[in-house]
Amino acid sequence: MSRQRTLVLLGGGGHGAVVAEAARAGGWSVVGFLDDDQHHPRAEQVNLKHLGAIEDLANVLASLPKGTAAHAAVGDPAVRRRWLDAVAETEAPAIIHPSAVVSPSATITEGAFIGPGAIVNARTVIERGVIVNSGALIEHDCVLEAFCHVAPGAVLGGRVTVGRDALVGLNATVLPGVRIGAAATLAAGAVAVSDIPQAATAVGVPARRLVCGASSAQDPA
Repeated sequence: MSRQRTLVLLGGGGHGAVVAEAARAGGWSVVGFLDDDQHHPRAEQVNLKHLGAIEDLANVLASLPKGTAAHAAVGDPAVRRRWLDAVAETEAPAIIHPSAVVSPSATITEGAFIGPGAIVNARTVIERGVIVNSGALIEHDCVLEAFCHVAPGAVLGGRVTVGRDALVGLNATVLPGVRIGAAATLAAGAVAVSDIPQAATAVGVPARRLVCGASSAQDPA
């Protein structure tokens, strides 16, 4: 019988709790979390112990079994990138919930998270630090660029690209072949029928870019 691997989380908030439970379901022993903010009063409800600040990572790892890995378990993409970079030479595995369905031809890169009930179909590429949250459906030949986030219940048709740091919101839908630009946001429940530009926010059905706080009827996304 193989020895159970140990894992430290960077982040002890809500997403950290989800990652902790997914990791344990996948056979990891989650020993606790590092966070510059130690005030996560509900962390104990999922048996997460605060081990120190992010800068304490090297010392914490030295006190744990050799080969202990680390996962950046925080929703903010900029923080996730910074914390994953802080891991340096430490293994930063992708965490995949056992109930997720992942094609054997899909590529899953370090630090990614695939939540419970998610589906990742053939030839999809999921880059560094991506979150595919609970119940999301990623169809064939999609590319999810680094640190983007596909929220619970979102559906991506085939050949969709989601740019770096972008967010596809709760229950949003992206039609086949559409690109969501880097750092763009597709709002909850929106349906993207054409490309969304970089850093834009799009809402509605069909999705349209928000301009000065209002939806532009002239600019479908």
